Amino acid sequence: MKHRFLLRAALTAVTLTAAAGLSVAPAHADPLPPAGDVTAAYPVAPCDPKGVTSSDNALATTLNGKLTKKMRGYMTGYQVSCARRIVETIHGLGMHPRAAVIAITTVIIESSIQNITQEVDHDSLGLYQQRASWGSRAQRLDPVWATKAFISKMKREYPNNAWMNAPIGEVCQSVQVSAYPDRYQPQAGDAQIIVDHLRQPTTNGRDSVGYYNPSDGSFHLSNELGESTGSSDHAWDTALEAVPNAVVLTGDWNGEGKDSTGYYNPADGTFHLSNALGQGSSNYAWDTGLEAIPDAVVLTGDWNGDGKDSTGYYNPSDGTFHLSDTLGQGGSSQHAWDTALETIPNAVVLTGDWNGDGKDSTGYYNPSDGTFHLSDTLGQGGSSQHAWDTALETIPNAVILTGDWNGDGKDSTGYYNPSDGSFHLSNSLGGGSSSDYAWDTGLEAVPDAVVLTGDWNGA
Repeated sequence: MKHRFLLRAALTAVTLTAAAGLSVAPAHADPLPPAGDVTAAYPVAPCDPKGVTSSDNALATTLNGKLTKKMRGYMTGYQVSCARRIVETIHGLGMHPRAAVIAITTVIIESSIQNITQEVDHDSLGLYQQRASWGSRAQRLDPVWATKAFISKMKREYPNNAWMNAPIGEVCQSVQVSAYPDRYQPQAGDAQIIVDHLRQPTTNGRDSVGYYNPSDGSFHLSNELGESTGSSDHAWDTALEAVPNAVVLTGDWNGEGKDSTGYYNPADGTFHLSNALGQGSSNYAWDTGLEAIPDAVVLTGDWNGDGKDSTGYYNPSDGTFHLSDTLGQGGSSQHAWDTALETIPNAVVLTGDWNGDGKDSTGYYNPSDGTFHLSDTLGQGGSSQHAWDTALETIPNAVILTGDWNGDGKDSTGYYNPSDGSFHLSNSLGGGSSSDYAWDTGLEAVPDAVVLTGDWNGA
């Protein structure tokens, strides 16, 4: 539900002019010879559902002056957005940056870093020009799926991380089986430049975890997953223990790309939010009257896609949601609707950007049967676009967490087990009780710890 510094301009299917020397070489097919007409154009699909960002456009200008081969002078914000999605996906897999260099080298040759929707050669599609044998049309045009498919084959061709030492052009050829194997290696240097720039904080950030200790009012937040309670990148003391029932909140209140903290005081219905970590004071403080609903579940998220998180609440007595697009509002709300969720009295209400459209929506976890029910849009009652069963009901005190753990622009779920201090986080929805990140922390020694999630450093 974070990282709202990305612009939300919706990018529909567009047609871009192909770069000089565009070669649409299919995987497992006879590729076309190098195209001599630099004005050749192909229909393409967006690579990022959020669209092309201002950072993408700025980086395209920078790269056009630094690249030396095929793409010099031909990089656009759109092509940067495609390269960014590839780098983010591979980074989210926890792989060495060299894997991203191999992938970018490949798409420079195959599609000039464009998500081509036309079957230019046989039935090849997408960034990697993958044939129909690789997957469905929708899968091959999904940059995340296509990249994971490419990486999976690379790992099969080069087990035990042998791709780390093999020549980049050789690895590309082993995956793609091109009729022009010598084209890849000359682009590897430019691919390295692109990856080096995209691994800067212009990419989607990743959420991590931390905790608040209500016994002493201290915060302990880590920039990376997998850290124990003894290590934290941001730790500071507050006087918040003087507000014993304070509801601690996290969000990007000012749209700078980093999450910070704050709290809601149920005794008087006031909010107190800070723009930076480590502050005892607050940049936003206002009164709401929300104390009149003592069981209100306070929520945070970017409801309208403006890049800033704001607040709202769920009323468990009548199953209604009330969400505001801007901070500082009292009882008013821009999004209010009724559900039948009050029939599930112990439902854990969740917020997150489940489909990567740049807007947070809601959902819930049912602790009685371990099921998740998440909706892509606000205003929905009992319907949900993402519903699945887990065995999580066997951990009755599990703390349900949401966040973008791998930086792919979509929030997913996970949980913290207070009985043993372990975290279990999944990169995708619907994963049951499986997890991509699992580690022990020792946090069970702080039995009242309030677990927090957020992108604390914007990277």
